Amino acid sequence: MKNATSTTHLLLWVNFSWHFMRLKKRVRNLIIGKNKRIESYSEYKHVMLSGQFGLIGILLSFLYLTIDLAESVYSTYWVYALMIGLFTYSIFLHRKGKHCTANYFLLPTASIGVYLIASSEAPQGGAFIYFIILSLAAFAVFGYKQRILSILFAAFTYLLFVLTIFVDFSLLPERVYSDDMILLNEVINFTVGLPTAISIVYLMISLNHYNSIQLVGANQMLKKSNAELDRFVYSTSHDLKAPLDSIKGLIELTEHAKSKKEVAEYQTLIHNRIQSLENFIADITEVSRNSKQPVLIHPVNIYELALDVWDTLRFSNEAKGIHFEMNIPTDTIIQSDRSRLRIVLTNLISNAIRYHDREKLDPYIKLCYLPGEESFYLRVKDNGHGIAKEHQQKIFDMFFRASENSKGSGLGLFIVKETMEKLSGAIGLESEPGKGSTFTLQIPNTLTLS
Repeated sequence: MKNATSTTHLLLWVNFSWHFMRLKKRVRNLIIGKNKRIESYSEYKHVMLSGQFGLIGILLSFLYLTIDLAESVYSTYWVYALMIGLFTYSIFLHRKGKHCTANYFLLPTASIGVYLIASSEAPQGGAFIYFIILSLAAFAVFGYKQRILSILFAAFTYLLFVLTIFVDFSLLPERVYSDDMILLNEVINFTVGLPTAISIVYLMISLNHYNSIQLVGANQMLKKSNAELDRFVYSTSHDLKAPLDSIKGLIELTEHAKSKKEVAEYQTLIHNRIQSLENFIADITEVSRNSKQPVLIHPVNIYELALDVWDTLRFSNEAKGIHFEMNIPTDTIIQSDRSRLRIVLTNLISNAIRYHDREKLDPYIKLCYLPGEESFYLRVKDNGHGIAKEHQQKIFDMFFRASENSKGSGLGLFIVKETMEKLSGAIGLESEPGKGSTFTLQIPNTLTLS
Protein backbone atom coordinates (compact mmCIF):
# COMPACT_ATOMS: atom_id res chain seq x y z
CA MET A 1 0.00 0.00 0.00
CA LYS A 2 2.81 2.37 0.88
CA ASN A 3 4.60 1.63 -2.40
CA ALA A 4 1.38 2.25 -4.34
CA THR A 5 0.94 5.64 -2.62
CA SER A 6 4.56 6.61 -3.38
CA THR A 7 4.09 5.60 -7.01
CA THR A 8 0.91 7.70 -7.22
CA HIS A 9 2.70 10.72 -5.77
CA LEU A 10 5.57 10.23 -8.21
CA LEU A 11 3.19 10.03 -11.17
CA LEU A 12 1.39 13.17 -9.99
CA TRP A 13 4.72 14.99 -9.66
CA VAL A 14 5.85 13.84 -13.11
CA ASN A 15 2.52 14.94 -14.59
CA PHE A 16 2.75 18.33 -12.87
CA SER A 17 6.35 18.78 -14.04
CA TRP A 18 5.40 17.91 -17.60
CA HIS A 19 2.54 20.42 -17.68
CA PHE A 20 4.73 23.07 -16.02
CA MET A 21 7.45 22.61 -18.64
CA ARG A 22 4.86 22.85 -21.42
CA LEU A 23 3.51 26.08 -19.92
CA LYS A 24 7.03 27.46 -19.54
CA LYS A 25 7.79 26.65 -23.18
CA ARG A 26 4.57 28.30 -24.35
CA VAL A 27 5.35 31.47 -22.39
CA ARG A 28 8.85 31.46 -23.87
CA ASN A 29 7.48 31.06 -27.42
CA LEU A 30 4.90 33.80 -26.77
CA ILE A 31 7.55 36.31 -25.67
CA ILE A 32 10.45 35.49 -27.98
CA GLY A 33 8.88 33.54 -30.84
CA LYS A 34 8.64 29.83 -31.58
CA ASN A 35 11.74 29.37 -33.72
CA LYS A 36 13.86 32.22 -32.40
CA ARG A 37 16.83 31.94 -30.08
CA ILE A 38 18.90 34.26 -27.91
CA GLU A 39 22.55 33.18 -27.71
CA SER A 40 23.42 34.87 -24.41
CA TYR A 41 21.97 33.18 -21.31
CA SER A 42 22.02 36.47 -19.39
CA GLU A 43 20.23 38.37 -22.16
CA TYR A 44 17.70 35.53 -22.47
CA LYS A 45 16.83 35.74 -18.76
CA HIS A 46 16.47 39.54 -18.92
CA VAL A 47 14.23 39.34 -21.99
CA MET A 48 12.05 36.65 -20.40
CA LEU A 49 11.64 38.72 -17.21
CA SER A 50 10.72 41.81 -19.22
CA GLY A 51 8.21 39.82 -21.28
CA GLN A 52 6.70 38.30 -18.13
CA PHE A 53 6.23 41.82 -16.74
CA GLY A 54 4.33 42.67 -19.91
CA LEU A 55 2.11 39.60 -19.52
CA ILE A 56 1.47 40.39 -15.84
CA GLY A 57 0.58 43.97 -16.82
CA ILE A 58 -1.93 42.70 -19.39
CA LEU A 59 -3.56 40.31 -16.90
CA LEU A 60 -3.72 42.94 -14.13
CA SER A 61 -5.21 45.50 -16.50
CA PHE A 62 -7.90 43.01 -17.55
CA LEU A 63 -8.58 42.15 -13.91
CA TYR A 64 -8.94 45.75 -12.72
CA LEU A 65 -10.95 46.70 -15.80
CA THR A 66 -13.37 43.89 -14.94
CA ILE A 67 -13.58 45.01 -11.29
CA ASP A 68 -14.25 48.64 -12.23
CA LEU A 69 -16.92 47.69 -14.74
CA ALA A 70 -18.55 45.44 -12.10
CA GLU A 71 -18.57 48.45 -9.73
CA SER A 72 -20.06 50.65 -12.50
CA VAL A 73 -16.84 52.71 -12.69
CA TYR A 74 -16.36 53.62 -16.36
CA SER A 75 -13.88 56.48 -16.15
CA THR A 76 -10.83 54.20 -16.11
CA TYR A 77 -11.61 51.85 -18.97
CA TRP A 78 -9.58 53.86 -21.51
CA VAL A 79 -6.51 53.76 -19.20
CA TYR A 80 -6.67 49.99 -18.84
CA ALA A 81 -7.37 49.50 -22.55
CA LEU A 82 -4.42 51.72 -23.44
CA MET A 83 -2.13 49.87 -21.02
CA ILE A 84 -3.20 46.51 -22.44
CA GLY A 85 -2.35 47.76 -25.92
CA LEU A 86 1.01 49.19 -24.86
CA PHE A 87 2.02 46.06 -22.91
CA THR A 88 1.05 43.95 -25.90
CA TYR A 89 3.17 46.16 -28.14
CA SER A 90 6.21 45.68 -25.83
CA ILE A 91 5.89 41.90 -26.22
CA PHE A 92 5.57 42.40 -29.99
CA LEU A 93 8.88 44.29 -29.91
CA HIS A 94 10.52 41.38 -28.08
CA ARG A 95 9.24 38.98 -30.74
CA LYS A 96 10.81 41.24 -33.37
CA GLY A 97 14.15 41.05 -31.55
CA LYS A 98 14.05 44.71 -30.45
CA HIS A 99 14.62 43.92 -26.79
CA CYS A 100 16.15 47.24 -25.70
CA THR A 101 13.33 49.21 -27.33
CA ALA A 102 10.80 46.97 -25.61
CA ASN A 103 12.38 47.65 -22.21
CA TYR A 104 12.51 51.41 -22.80
CA PHE A 105 8.86 51.25 -23.74
CA LEU A 106 7.58 48.85 -21.07
CA LEU A 107 8.71 50.34 -17.77
CA PRO A 108 7.70 54.01 -18.30
CA THR A 109 4.33 52.78 -19.62
CA ALA A 110 3.80 50.71 -16.49
CA SER A 111 4.89 53.52 -14.15
CA ILE A 112 2.62 56.12 -15.72
CA GLY A 113 -0.25 53.63 -15.71
CA VAL A 114 0.25 52.91 -12.02
CA TYR A 115 0.40 56.66 -11.32
CA LEU A 116 -2.89 57.29 -13.13
CA ILE A 117 -4.66 54.56 -11.18
CA ALA A 118 -3.03 55.16 -7.76
CA SER A 119 -3.62 58.93 -7.86
CA SER A 120 -7.36 58.47 -8.42
CA GLU A 121 -8.08 56.08 -5.55
CA ALA A 122 -7.56 55.85 -1.80
CA PRO A 123 -3.98 54.94 -0.72
CA GLN A 124 -5.39 52.01 1.26
CA GLY A 125 -5.85 50.13 -2.02
CA GLY A 126 -2.11 49.59 -2.15
CA ALA A 127 -1.59 50.30 -5.86
CA PHE A 128 1.56 52.30 -4.99
CA ILE A 129 3.31 49.02 -4.12
CA TYR A 130 3.93 48.64 -7.85
CA PHE A 131 6.25 51.66 -7.77
CA ILE A 132 8.63 49.55 -5.67
CA ILE A 133 8.25 46.56 -8.01
CA LEU A 134 8.94 48.72 -11.07
CA SER A 135 12.04 50.29 -9.49
CA LEU A 136 13.43 46.82 -8.78
CA ALA A 137 12.44 45.71 -12.28
CA ALA A 138 14.50 48.52 -13.81
CA PHE A 139 17.69 47.23 -12.18
CA ALA A 140 16.85 43.66 -13.19
CA VAL A 141 15.88 44.40 -16.78
CA PHE A 142 18.49 47.01 -17.71
CA GLY A 143 21.38 45.27 -15.96
CA TYR A 144 24.70 46.58 -14.67
CA LYS A 145 25.82 48.19 -17.93
CA GLN A 146 22.77 50.47 -17.90
CA ARG A 147 22.74 51.07 -14.15
CA ILE A 148 22.62 54.87 -14.58
CA LEU A 149 19.42 54.45 -16.56
CA SER A 150 18.05 52.20 -13.79
CA ILE A 151 18.87 54.84 -11.14
CA LEU A 152 17.20 57.59 -13.18
CA PHE A 153 14.12 55.45 -13.72
CA ALA A 154 13.94 54.63 -9.98
CA ALA A 155 14.10 58.40 -9.25
CA PHE A 156 11.33 58.99 -11.79
CA THR A 157 9.22 56.28 -10.11
CA TYR A 158 9.81 57.84 -6.70
CA LEU A 159 8.70 61.22 -8.06
CA LEU A 160 5.44 59.67 -9.29
CA PHE A 161 4.96 58.09 -5.85
CA VAL A 162 5.38 61.51 -4.15
CA LEU A 163 2.88 63.07 -6.55
CA THR A 164 0.43 60.27 -5.80
CA ILE A 165 0.63 60.63 -2.00
CA PHE A 166 1.15 64.34 -1.41
CA VAL A 167 -0.35 66.14 -4.41
CA ASP A 168 -4.11 66.28 -4.65
CA PHE A 169 -4.28 66.02 -8.42
CA SER A 170 -5.45 63.27 -10.77
CA LEU A 171 -6.19 63.03 -14.48
CA LEU A 172 -8.96 60.58 -13.61
CA PRO A 173 -12.05 61.23 -11.50
CA GLU A 174 -11.68 60.07 -7.92
CA ARG A 175 -12.94 56.55 -7.40
CA VAL A 176 -14.52 55.64 -4.08
CA TYR A 177 -14.65 51.94 -3.25
CA SER A 178 -16.37 50.09 -0.45
CA ASP A 179 -14.30 48.67 2.40
CA ASP A 180 -14.67 45.19 0.95
CA MET A 181 -13.42 46.34 -2.46
CA ILE A 182 -10.46 48.14 -0.88
CA LEU A 183 -9.58 44.96 0.99
CA LEU A 184 -9.85 42.98 -2.26
CA ASN A 185 -7.51 45.46 -3.98
CA GLU A 186 -5.00 45.15 -1.13
CA VAL A 187 -5.04 41.35 -1.40
CA ILE A 188 -4.68 41.41 -5.20
CA ASN A 189 -1.87 43.96 -5.16
CA PHE A 190 0.10 42.12 -2.48
CA THR A 191 -0.55 38.70 -4.07
CA VAL A 192 0.79 39.95 -7.43
CA GLY A 193 3.51 42.19 -6.03
CA LEU A 194 5.19 39.63 -3.76
CA PRO A 195 5.88 36.89 -6.35
CA THR A 196 6.86 39.55 -8.88
CA ALA A 197 9.46 40.96 -6.46
CA ILE A 198 10.62 37.42 -5.69
CA SER A 199 11.04 36.69 -9.41
CA ILE A 200 13.23 39.80 -9.76
CA VAL A 201 15.43 38.80 -6.83
CA TYR A 202 15.53 35.21 -8.12
CA LEU A 203 16.76 36.47 -11.48
CA MET A 204 19.63 38.28 -9.76
CA ILE A 205 20.50 35.19 -7.73
CA SER A 206 20.28 32.83 -10.71
CA LEU A 207 22.49 35.07 -12.86
CA ASN A 208 25.07 35.32 -10.06
CA HIS A 209 24.96 31.54 -9.66
CA TYR A 210 25.32 31.04 -13.42
CA ASN A 211 28.25 33.46 -13.58
CA SER A 212 29.95 31.73 -10.63
CA ILE A 213 29.55 28.35 -12.36
CA GLN A 214 30.97 29.84 -15.56
CA LEU A 215 33.90 31.27 -13.58
CA VAL A 216 34.59 27.90 -11.92
CA GLY A 217 34.38 26.20 -15.32
CA ALA A 218 36.74 28.78 -16.83
CA ASN A 219 39.23 28.26 -13.99
CA GLN A 220 39.06 24.49 -14.48
CA MET A 221 39.59 24.90 -18.21
CA LEU A 222 42.52 27.22 -17.52
CA LYS A 223 44.11 24.67 -15.17
CA LYS A 224 43.52 21.95 -17.74
CA SER A 225 45.03 24.12 -20.50
CA ASN A 226 48.09 24.92 -18.37
CA ALA A 227 48.62 21.24 -17.54
CA GLU A 228 48.21 20.28 -21.19
CA LEU A 229 50.56 23.07 -22.23
CA ASP A 230 53.24 21.75 -19.87
CA ARG A 231 52.83 18.23 -21.27
CA PHE A 232 52.67 19.64 -24.76
CA VAL A 233 55.96 21.53 -24.48
CA TYR A 234 57.77 18.58 -22.90
CA SER A 235 56.39 15.90 -25.22
CA THR A 236 56.62 18.02 -28.37
CA SER A 237 60.26 18.85 -27.78
CA HIS A 238 60.96 15.15 -27.20
CA ASP A 239 58.93 13.94 -30.19
CA LEU A 240 60.48 16.48 -32.53
CA LYS A 241 64.02 15.99 -31.29
CA ALA A 242 64.08 12.18 -31.52
CA PRO A 243 63.25 11.95 -35.27
CA LEU A 244 65.63 14.82 -36.04
CA ASP A 245 68.46 13.09 -34.19
CA SER A 246 67.61 9.92 -36.08
CA ILE A 247 67.70 11.77 -39.43
CA LYS A 248 71.05 13.35 -38.56
CA GLY A 249 72.46 9.92 -37.73
CA LEU A 250 71.10 8.42 -40.97
CA ILE A 251 72.62 11.29 -43.00
CA GLU A 252 76.02 10.54 -41.45
CA LEU A 253 75.61 6.86 -42.27
CA THR A 254 74.64 7.78 -45.83
CA GLU A 255 77.81 9.82 -46.22
CA HIS A 256 79.90 6.75 -45.31
CA ALA A 257 77.80 4.23 -47.21
CA LYS A 258 79.75 1.83 -49.44
CA SER A 259 77.05 0.97 -51.97
CA LYS A 260 74.05 2.48 -53.72
CA LYS A 261 71.83 -0.17 -52.15
CA GLU A 262 72.93 0.89 -48.70
CA VAL A 263 72.34 4.55 -49.58
CA ALA A 264 68.82 3.72 -50.81
CA GLU A 265 68.03 1.90 -47.57
CA TYR A 266 69.17 4.88 -45.53
CA GLN A 267 67.13 7.25 -47.73
CA THR A 268 64.04 5.14 -47.19
CA LEU A 269 64.56 5.34 -43.45
CA ILE A 270 65.08 9.10 -43.67
CA HIS A 271 61.86 9.40 -45.67
CA ASN A 272 59.99 7.42 -42.98
CA ARG A 273 61.30 9.68 -40.25
CA ILE A 274 60.27 12.78 -42.21
CA GLN A 275 56.83 11.28 -42.77
CA SER A 276 56.56 10.67 -39.04
CA LEU A 277 57.41 14.32 -38.38
CA GLU A 278 54.80 15.48 -40.91
CA ASN A 279 52.15 13.30 -39.28
CA PHE A 280 53.08 14.65 -35.85
CA ILE A 281 52.85 18.27 -37.04
CA ALA A 282 49.50 17.50 -38.70
CA ASP A 283 48.19 16.10 -35.39
CA ILE A 284 49.32 19.21 -33.52
CA THR A 285 47.61 21.40 -36.11
CA GLU A 286 44.43 19.32 -35.72
CA VAL A 287 44.41 19.86 -31.95
CA SER A 288 44.66 23.63 -32.42
CA ARG A 289 42.06 23.74 -35.18
CA ASN A 290 39.52 21.71 -33.20
CA SER A 291 39.79 24.00 -30.17
CA LYS A 292 39.29 27.22 -32.13
CA GLN A 293 36.92 26.50 -35.01
CA PRO A 294 33.16 26.77 -34.35
CA VAL A 295 30.87 23.77 -34.80
CA LEU A 296 29.19 23.94 -38.23
CA ILE A 297 25.94 21.96 -38.50
CA HIS A 298 24.96 20.49 -41.86
CA PRO A 299 23.11 17.41 -43.13
CA VAL A 300 25.60 14.52 -43.28
CA ASN A 301 25.17 11.17 -45.04
CA ILE A 302 27.02 9.03 -42.52
CA TYR A 303 27.34 6.06 -44.93
CA GLU A 304 29.04 8.15 -47.62
CA LEU A 305 31.29 9.81 -45.04
CA ALA A 306 32.44 6.47 -43.57
CA LEU A 307 33.04 5.03 -47.06
CA ASP A 308 35.08 8.09 -48.01
CA VAL A 309 37.23 7.71 -44.87
CA TRP A 310 37.89 4.04 -45.62
CA ASP A 311 38.74 4.78 -49.27
CA THR A 312 41.35 7.25 -48.02
CA LEU A 313 42.98 4.70 -45.67
CA ARG A 314 42.58 1.30 -47.33
CA PHE A 315 45.46 1.63 -49.81
CA SER A 316 48.14 1.93 -47.13
CA ASN A 317 50.51 -1.02 -46.64
CA GLU A 318 49.23 -1.62 -43.10
CA ALA A 319 45.61 -1.91 -44.34
CA LYS A 320 46.33 -4.75 -46.75
CA GLY A 321 44.37 -7.89 -45.90
CA ILE A 322 42.02 -6.14 -43.46
CA HIS A 323 38.32 -6.70 -44.14
CA PHE A 324 36.25 -3.57 -43.65
CA GLU A 325 32.54 -4.03 -42.98
CA MET A 326 29.90 -1.29 -42.68
CA ASN A 327 26.48 -1.84 -41.16
CA ILE A 328 25.02 1.56 -42.04
CA PRO A 329 21.91 2.23 -44.18
CA THR A 330 22.97 4.09 -47.34
CA ASP A 331 20.37 6.83 -46.83
CA THR A 332 21.20 7.67 -43.20
CA ILE A 333 21.22 11.46 -42.81
CA ILE A 334 22.10 13.21 -39.54
CA GLN A 335 22.59 16.87 -38.60
CA SER A 336 26.16 17.36 -37.39
CA ASP A 337 29.60 18.75 -38.18
CA ARG A 338 30.90 16.75 -41.15
CA SER A 339 34.57 17.74 -40.81
CA ARG A 340 34.70 16.80 -37.12
CA LEU A 341 32.91 13.48 -37.69
CA ARG A 342 35.48 12.76 -40.38
CA ILE A 343 38.32 13.50 -37.96
CA VAL A 344 36.86 11.11 -35.37
CA LEU A 345 36.27 8.25 -37.84
CA THR A 346 39.66 8.74 -39.51
CA ASN A 347 41.50 8.52 -36.19
CA LEU A 348 39.58 5.49 -34.93
CA ILE A 349 39.81 3.52 -38.19
CA SER A 350 43.48 4.40 -38.75
CA ASN A 351 44.21 3.26 -35.16
CA ALA A 352 42.41 -0.03 -35.85
CA ILE A 353 44.54 -0.45 -38.97
CA ARG A 354 47.78 0.47 -37.22
CA TYR A 355 47.27 -1.94 -34.32
CA HIS A 356 45.65 -4.89 -36.09
CA ASP A 357 46.91 -8.38 -35.32
CA ARG A 358 48.97 -9.65 -38.26
CA GLU A 359 48.91 -13.20 -36.93
CA LYS A 360 45.13 -13.51 -37.26
CA LEU A 361 43.75 -15.04 -40.45
CA ASP A 362 40.74 -12.73 -40.72
CA PRO A 363 41.63 -9.25 -39.43
CA TYR A 364 38.60 -6.99 -39.65
CA ILE A 365 37.23 -3.55 -38.83
CA LYS A 366 33.47 -3.26 -38.39
CA LEU A 367 31.60 0.04 -38.39
CA CYS A 368 28.04 -0.10 -37.07
CA TYR A 369 25.34 2.59 -36.89
CA LEU A 370 22.65 2.47 -34.18
CA PRO A 371 19.82 5.06 -34.32
CA GLY A 372 18.19 6.62 -31.26
CA GLU A 373 15.62 9.27 -30.42
CA GLU A 374 17.99 11.97 -29.20
CA SER A 375 21.38 10.53 -30.18
CA PHE A 376 22.81 8.08 -32.67
CA TYR A 377 25.65 5.67 -31.99
CA LEU A 378 28.65 4.59 -34.07
CA ARG A 379 30.71 1.57 -33.10
CA VAL A 380 34.16 0.90 -34.48
CA LYS A 381 35.09 -2.68 -33.69
CA ASP A 382 38.28 -4.58 -34.54
CA ASN A 383 39.94 -7.87 -33.63
CA GLY A 384 43.39 -6.40 -33.20
CA HIS A 385 45.82 -6.53 -30.28
CA GLY A 386 43.43 -4.87 -27.83
CA ILE A 387 44.31 -2.55 -24.96
CA ALA A 388 45.36 -3.63 -21.47
CA LYS A 389 43.00 -2.61 -18.65
CA GLU A 390 45.63 -0.53 -16.89
CA HIS A 391 45.95 1.65 -20.00
CA GLN A 392 42.28 2.05 -20.90
CA GLN A 393 41.71 5.08 -18.63
CA LYS A 394 44.77 6.87 -20.04
CA ILE A 395 44.54 6.33 -23.80
CA PHE A 396 42.59 9.58 -24.31
CA ASP A 397 45.29 11.64 -22.56
CA MET A 398 47.53 13.90 -24.58
CA PHE A 399 50.71 12.16 -25.79
CA PHE A 400 49.88 8.92 -23.98
CA ARG A 401 51.62 5.84 -25.37
CA ALA A 402 51.21 2.41 -23.87
CA SER A 403 54.86 1.60 -24.58
CA GLU A 404 57.94 2.98 -26.29
CA ASN A 405 57.10 0.77 -29.27
CA SER A 406 53.71 2.38 -29.77
CA LYS A 407 53.25 3.97 -33.15
CA GLY A 408 51.91 7.45 -33.81
CA SER A 409 52.12 10.75 -31.99
CA GLY A 410 49.98 9.86 -28.98
CA LEU A 411 47.53 12.58 -30.03
CA GLY A 412 45.01 10.62 -32.10
CA LEU A 413 42.65 9.51 -29.33
CA PHE A 414 43.14 12.79 -27.50
CA ILE A 415 41.89 14.54 -30.65
CA VAL A 416 38.94 12.13 -30.80
CA LYS A 417 37.97 12.89 -27.19
CA GLU A 418 38.28 16.67 -27.62
CA THR A 419 36.33 16.55 -30.89
CA MET A 420 33.55 14.53 -29.27
CA GLU A 421 33.26 17.16 -26.54
CA LYS A 422 32.88 19.81 -29.24
CA LEU A 423 30.07 17.71 -30.74
CA SER A 424 28.40 17.46 -27.30
CA GLY A 425 28.90 13.70 -27.52
CA ALA A 426 30.72 10.97 -25.64
CA ILE A 427 33.04 8.06 -26.39
CA GLY A 428 33.32 4.71 -24.64
CA LEU A 429 35.78 1.81 -24.92
CA GLU A 430 35.54 -1.93 -24.47
CA SER A 431 38.76 -3.85 -25.04
CA GLU A 432 40.45 -7.11 -24.17
CA PRO A 433 44.10 -7.86 -24.93
CA GLY A 434 44.43 -10.36 -27.76
CA LYS A 435 40.77 -10.08 -28.79
CA GLY A 436 40.34 -6.51 -30.00
CA SER A 437 38.67 -3.21 -29.15
CA THR A 438 35.29 -1.55 -29.60
CA PHE A 439 34.93 2.24 -29.52
CA THR A 440 31.34 3.51 -29.16
CA LEU A 441 30.48 7.08 -30.11
CA GLN A 442 27.32 8.76 -28.83
CA ILE A 443 26.46 11.86 -30.88
CA PRO A 444 23.33 14.05 -30.68
CA ASN A 445 21.07 13.78 -33.73
CA THR A 446 20.78 17.55 -33.90
CA LEU A 447 23.35 19.81 -32.30
CA THR A 448 22.09 22.99 -30.65
CA LEU A 449 24.53 25.73 -29.69
CA SER A 450 22.67 27.44 -26.92
